[in-house]
Amino acid sequence: MIHIDRTIRSIPAWLMEAYLQEVGGEKGEDGRIAGAGWTAQVEQIEDYQISSLVIGQIRVQIDAEDHIWPDLSKRIETKLLRGGG
Repeated sequence: MIHIDRTIRSIPAWLMEAYLQEVGGEKGEDGRIAGAGWTAQVEQIEDYQISSLVIGQIRVQIDAEDHIWPDLSKRIETKLLRGGG
């Protein structure tokens, strides 16, 4: 089992949840998103600030079976390569 704990800037939690659902996850009543061999938790955290520039950020925690992670990781990273945003 692999555990990923990552902070991502400039994407809202709702959009990351949508991406995780697009790669095969379903949102449960507890707010976690689960797919075949993996689960994820997304939370909005404090904004990142540089001088007067403020950027929203989220924390994503993913637990995945070792053999699932390489493909899942590629599919998530492709979603995060967003033009214009």
